[in-house]
Amino acid sequence: MAGSKEARHKAFIRFWSLCCIVVLGVILVAGLWPFCAPENQVQWLPGQNGLQFGGRGIAIGESPFHELSPAGPAVLEICLRPAGSSGSGTILAFDDFPNPNYVFALRQFNGSLAVQRPNHEPPGNLVREWWATRGVFSGKEPVVLTIASTQDKATLYVNGAQVSESKFHNDLARDLSGTLVLGSSVVQDGWRGQITGVAIYSSLLTPAEIEHHASRWLQGQTPFAEGEPLPVALYRFNERAGDTVYDASAHARDSLQIPPRYRLVHREFLTPVWAQYRSRWDGWMTRSYWSDVALNVAGFIPFGYFFATWFFLIRFTSRPRLTALLLGMLVSFVIESVQYFLPTRDSSMTDLLTNTIGTALGVALSRKAPFEDWIAS
Repeated sequence: MAGSKEARHKAFIRFWSLCCIVVLGVILVAGLWPFCAPENQVQWLPGQNGLQFGGRGIAIGESPFHELSPAGPAVLEICLRPAGSSGSGTILAFDDFPNPNYVFALRQFNGSLAVQRPNHEPPGNLVREWWATRGVFSGKEPVVLTIASTQDKATLYVNGAQVSESKFHNDLARDLSGTLVLGSSVVQDGWRGQITGVAIYSSLLTPAEIEHHASRWLQGQTPFAEGEPLPVALYRFNERAGDTVYDASAHARDSLQIPPRYRLVHREFLTPVWAQYRSRWDGWMTRSYWSDVALNVAGFIPFGYFFATWFFLIRFTSRPRLTALLLGMLVSFVIESVQYFLPTRDSSMTDLLTNTIGTALGVALSRKAPFEDWIAS
């Protein structure tokens, strides 16, 4: 009987060890897949000018852009075709700010366009200002967005027609500086769609010129005509091959690079928990935030349960539950540390906290007695 009991005990330990290995393997795959930077999802459009961005795609300026006078007028034009009116992501951004989460950016939120910019409110608190306009994107229709800024106001034109105004005024000239990024934020907010033209002007365009430019952009032509103001940056995307988009303006200073692997301009190690409570756009009020919290908690419950029970069985420590909890915290920390090097994953203190909570719930569910009774029977 003693031999039978010992054999059952060893067999059960082997079975439970296998369960622990499987649970750990599933967690590592779920947390670290695809284990490396994926291919950059950027392709030239066949037979026409433009780039196709696939959600994990990015084109990055070779050098910072500083061509505009901070107090002067500024005009930004971009011709694009979204993948649909139900998607979201950052279309364009300029990285020239100490906090990469607060850079100037154009972002799609389903059918709406949101212009994001950094600002300091008294007594010096850093905030993100938003200028949102509904009904900008309709299906997969091509759109020319023009933002014209003076000392009095900033005006948004869609396909040459004025649709909204903002108080941003001459701040746009200050914001359009730094490294130009297309198809993604400087952190992580990939966009799906096509970009076929970008131009920046240091002089103000008239409404008639803006309408004329939009018409020419949509026809695949150079936007400005003879006698009109020349841009300080112009990307026509007419190379149609290669890994470089050249600046076709008279300055021709800053080309865009298409890296072979998807990467981000900035990475943040263990983003603080409170960082996701600063904005309702991409923080705690989004469905994705709470679904991630639920998955992180649920994913580590089996870890706490199986490893706490395993430590009971092998008598590795006098505190098997505490050991399992600390091990779960360590595994989560290792995953979040490695995620810092993976552009498709986010290294977050929130994930570390929720994974630890899940481990604690699993540990609380573990019990020693039933297994000992079964082995002893």
